[in-house]
Amino acid sequence: MNKENDCITYVCTVCKVKEDIPREAVEYFDEMDQSNINEPPCFSCEACGGIMRPQNYKGVYGKTYTY
Repeated sequence: MNKENDCITYVCTVCKVKEDIPREAVEYFDEMDQSNINEPPCFSCEACGGIMRPQNYKGVYGKTYTY
């Protein structure tokens, strides 16, 4: 798959809705927040306001996150 079109599937921890977020955006936030590499980049759910976590994402620092 072309990296520019690649997406990471995120799942809301509250309502379980899924959303594909472009890998480029996820990696940008991953690089910007170096304060805690044990936590993946998280987003707010547009449906309910809950926390969205990546279903499966290998971070820019080599750590794999699975929800």
